[in-house]
Amino acid sequence: MHKMGEWMVSYRYMTMDMKGLKKGSSDITKSQAAALYPMSMMGNMLPQEMTMDMHMLGTMHAISDKWTFMGMVNYLDNEMSMQSGMKMESSGLSDIKLGGLYELLSTDHGRRAHLNLGLSLPTGSIDEKSGSNLLGYGMQLGSGTWDFNPAITFLGQTEDYSWGAQLGGVLRMNDNKQDYNLGNRLEGSLWGARKITDSISASVKFDYLSQSDLDGEDSRMMMMKTMSPAFDPKSQGRDVSTLGLGLNYYFQDGSLQGHRIAAEWETPISQNVNGVQLELDSVWTLGWQYAW
Repeated sequence: MHKMGEWMVSYRYMTMDMKGLKKGSSDITKSQAAALYPMSMMGNMLPQEMTMDMHMLGTMHAISDKWTFMGMVNYLDNEMSMQSGMKMESSGLSDIKLGGLYELLSTDHGRRAHLNLGLSLPTGSIDEKSGSNLLGYGMQLGSGTWDFNPAITFLGQTEDYSWGAQLGGVLRMNDNKQDYNLGNRLEGSLWGARKITDSISASVKFDYLSQSDLDGEDSRMMMMKTMSPAFDPKSQGRDVSTLGLGLNYYFQDGSLQGHRIAAEWETPISQNVNGVQLELDSVWTLGWQYAW
């Protein structure tokens, strides 16, 4: 939340690495996965690893002490390596997000709560190809659907400590032009931070994500779903719990006064995937923001 008239701009870079195959909560070998996908050419068409890089440019503006509006533009760069050694890539604009924060509670003791109301616009492509071949669901750049993003956030702060919790999700409001949607998702976070100096703080957080299966199916991938889980609507969605550690630096004076930079590393605590999928390995996020 911001006070009336305030602006904030931000940039975040996130890189996510996925390596190895899982079925449910168990690791499986290439040969075990190939038995489930008989057209995978002895497992050579199965994914081996994937990297997703996301660039997020955002802005916020408070039209009153109760309402802060925000927008975010995302750019994705995906690369997937197959067991055969072949690589597939996709990059471009992802879905644009617009929304608002509404203050529910603010006390003199540092306790606050606000409501998040967001809308995701289907600006990202769902027709990405490698050469003439259509890429799988996870390599597409957007959802192709209008998505509602509600959440509620609780915050607390003392002189040396801050903490918070958020519960939210993504609700798909329609099917896309290929007659499917990515499925609803539930997201929860708990975090705490401690001030080390007047400029530096360290944080720890726990995240939970439950992403359901696809609803529907892209007819263009139907003939390929026995070739690779990338094309299988039953091998999408997962439940993941992660631990994140972060550092935050706020410039108190000088030419960079008011600027903030931060870094965070996340690793999975547990994960249970639908069907067969790549295993989440780690997530790094670097961020900058400036408010006036």
